[in-house]
Amino acid sequence: MLPSIPIDVREGNVVGTHLTIAHLSVQGFRERLLADPKFLHRLAIEEAISITTTLLAQYERRKENFFEELDYVITDTVRGIVVDFFTVWLPAPTLSFLSYADDTAVPDSVDALKGLLKSIPDNAFQKNLVGKDWNISHRVASVIVGGVKLSTVGFISSIGTVAASNLLYAIRKLINPALVTDQRTKRSPILKTAAIYGCFLGTSANLRYQVELLVAVKNGPVNFIFCIANYLTNLFGHRLFIVSSTIRPG
Repeated sequence: MLPSIPIDVREGNVVGTHLTIAHLSVQGFRERLLADPKFLHRLAIEEAISITTTLLAQYERRKENFFEELDYVITDTVRGIVVDFFTVWLPAPTLSFLSYADDTAVPDSVDALKGLLKSIPDNAFQKNLVGKDWNISHRVASVIVGGVKLSTVGFISSIGTVAASNLLYAIRKLINPALVTDQRTKRSPILKTAAIYGCFLGTSANLRYQVELLVAVKNGPVNFIFCIANYLTNLFGHRLFIVSSTIRPG
């Protein structure tokens, strides 16, 4: 049947499909850039802090085993990159526009959830948009919803990271039992680690970035002090994850 369709129509459909996919993939970035022109700048800073603090925490924890356990370091660093991306992405203010996805039929429950999420701001300190009049209850709800989102991201990413780390540990033990014995590493439960890290993201990381969006527009000492606090909080979070996922007996 396909050969009977004129080539220009076929090519048009292919191009249209590619444009639709491209549109959907960049729509989130576009909506965030329109609301905050410094969004990519903020994302780059957060990722730079994430990578730096992850590597520092990893080295502090592993010390002489740092390069021997480089596969674990890379796994945890990737997790940190993903988590910090969502830490910036989820509460970032947006300007929404009608998209191709809006025309897709969805269940009533999903539609109701989308309506609920659109009725509250993206973060507690977002300025009122045209046609929106957010009160205190809306802003408190945005903090709670943001915490639930980040807790979910932390829980899922932690499970994936610890599972991958445990798999690497099992492969190491199979290939070189002597090396694993010398490391004297005890693996912690996956769900316990995920719960601890999810709670950290849903509380500390969530509240920190909510406040960061408030002070981001300011210059001078306030912004500098908060940047230092952001760095220290990230370092603490990464140390918390490493300690809870890899326990070394004394």
